[in-house]
Amino acid sequence: LLALAWAAWTVVSKYSQAAARLADIEPRHARLAGLLRGGDRFAETDDALKANLAQFAYPADSDASQTGNAALQHVRDLATARGLRVASSQAAAPREDQGFDRIGINLRVEGEWQQLVELLRELPQQRPAIHYTTLQIGTQQGGRRPDGPQPVFGQFDLYVLKERKS
Repeated sequence: LLALAWAAWTVVSKYSQAAARLADIEPRHARLAGLLRGGDRFAETDDALKANLAQFAYPADSDASQTGNAALQHVRDLATARGLRVASSQAAAPREDQGFDRIGINLRVEGEWQQLVELLRELPQQRPAIHYTTLQIGTQQGGRRPDGPQPVFGQFDLYVLKERKS
């Protein structure tokens, strides 16, 4: 009788342990099943996030120095298309910044005020985004020209972001 009671207690004890374990696992299983059913939505969300990131950063598979040179050439083309003269330009080596490669671009342009304003309007609209660090605007030495508008210069410290390889 004692052996039978011990066996019954063991069965009841194991059953209650198994029931508690299943009660602990069941919510996790339901969440996982829900995640698996929503896989298409996750894929759509992932694609949307990647497209949004492409608006602000260059892809990780590109070379950082080539990315910097391409961004610099793009900014130079924007400036010359507005009639500005590019006096100097340089792309800096990339450095890590919150999970991205931050590639600095230094540019000095010269021309008329209206041309510089047009460039300033155009830069924020570029994709991937071109960010400002500092901007200095001044007049050219020699004062106002008697036959036209005052020549100005703009010294831009810009940067672009590139995804870092994982």
